[in-house]
Amino acid sequence: MRLNVDGLLDSAKELATIIVNGRVEITVLNDIVDAETGMPTELEPTHFKGTSLPEIVALLQERYAGDAAFIVRAPSGIAIVRPPFSEISIFYQVRNDEIECWAGLKLPDAALAQRHAFNFGYLTGLICNASWLTPETGLCGIFELLSGAALIVSRGTFRQVDFLAGAVARLNTSAVSFKDDVANFRQLISASVAHKTRRYGGAFSIECSGGLDSSVVALAAADLHRGKPLSLLNSYSETDVNGDERFFFAALAEQVGGAPTYVETNARSSMTHLSSELLAPTPRPCKLAATIATTAQLHEAAQAAGSRLVLTGDGGDQLFLRMRRLTMARELLAESRSPQAALRELAGLAIQARTSVWRVLREVITGRSGRDLRRNMLGDHRPQSPVASVRPDFGAELVPGARSLRHLQTTRLFQFFGMRNAELNRIALRDNAVEERKAFVFWPLIKAGLVTARRHHHSNGIDRALEREAFREHLPDVIYYRVGKGAGRDMLMRYEYGALVSRVECSALYRQGLISRDLLRSAIDNLSYDSAFALVRLCAIADWMDLHELG
Repeated sequence: MRLNVDGLLDSAKELATIIVNGRVEITVLNDIVDAETGMPTELEPTHFKGTSLPEIVALLQERYAGDAAFIVRAPSGIAIVRPPFSEISIFYQVRNDEIECWAGLKLPDAALAQRHAFNFGYLTGLICNASWLTPETGLCGIFELLSGAALIVSRGTFRQVDFLAGAVARLNTSAVSFKDDVANFRQLISASVAHKTRRYGGAFSIECSGGLDSSVVALAAADLHRGKPLSLLNSYSETDVNGDERFFFAALAEQVGGAPTYVETNARSSMTHLSSELLAPTPRPCKLAATIATTAQLHEAAQAAGSRLVLTGDGGDQLFLRMRRLTMARELLAESRSPQAALRELAGLAIQARTSVWRVLREVITGRSGRDLRRNMLGDHRPQSPVASVRPDFGAELVPGARSLRHLQTTRLFQFFGMRNAELNRIALRDNAVEERKAFVFWPLIKAGLVTARRHHHSNGIDRALEREAFREHLPDVIYYRVGKGAGRDMLMRYEYGALVSRVECSALYRQGLISRDLLRSAIDNLSYDSAFALVRLCAIADWMDLHELG
């Protein structure tokens, strides 16, 4: 089995190679950071005690992080290592006795020139759950090397091995003070922004809604790039009162001295189709189908501002536990250090959840909402699509290694699964070279979020307390004290769903018999949020298949 890594090497912004014990060659693609501190680092041959390929791969996964990759050549084989939460997407195609690798979401020309069969096992699962994270893609023979995993080729065979779930399973809760946690999170957020913007100089823009997550990213970037006006991109919606956040955005832009650009969310968004013609061919359907047109506008605005990168705050809600208060109740009370503290926590949760103390206490005793959430994440229960005529085999885990995480608390599962899901939130636009990175998708930061005491995330009745306090002295008060979250047009009003269904009924997906016409019509007649999202997801898959069918 031959491994062709030319496409991977060609994509690297920087290459460095070391030799270990005269027998093993390790090539580093792009910049790496220390997995604990998030600070820039380099490989040292003395870090590696042996030359065993599995040992070297495991050590690379344990000690290093960042938007990077490693290629390890040893006497026993070769491996491609993608560190935990690396945003360098790596795909590979298996043909005969060769594995060809490349970086990036877009299919290379050589793969586009070939005819690929559709992977209906994967597509059926995707119809029912867009958050399914698996190496499989919608095209047979093409796979993604997931972050926190390694592709190992040895003795004529190949396998993808996940290391990330095991690393998360071994984490222990930190015992540091709230004050120390605040300082640590500020340093890690800044380290992430520095790492992700390092190769772009000042040629980057920040997608900023005026919410807490994107505001923190903007403040960290402003501190790191002092004296340079930040390009700030804001998308707003005048058709939904919760979608117009320009008041908050303006306060932030004034604080950082940024150069604001406004994009009306619905200016080019169609109500009859998903704007899939803006997408480049990829191995997977687009998960963020409802935002394709808006993302294209934002990236065009970034390009016009001279930017080569857009930095976002995607994943902040999951990392900093923006979730139902009642779901957290049992864990927060378990961390209370005295009966008086437990009573204060109980009363605070009741006030924030706008319910009675008895309702909170009942949740603490039964753990019902937490139990339901665990079932959805760990595979005991999976939602079915209201429009699919077939039921997929859900023996697969929602994320690799999920079953090894059953001992974790519900909030930690929420963080980990949520951040893995953020890895899927990617859009590959045709004819636009602007890249996108997520400041919170950074393993040292995610690890810190997982080990931090729950009471530090939710402190003194304030949610996302660590995130707020990390940049407290610079956050405008209107953002620091903000408790709500903006949103675009209501999903029930977002599309003419009859038009979407008509597109689906003319598609290759429909001709495969995976979709029930009766269920499609029923979904329109009894439109709910579940059926609306299911129809959009279905249309995205149909558009993706048609793009490949038409070549």
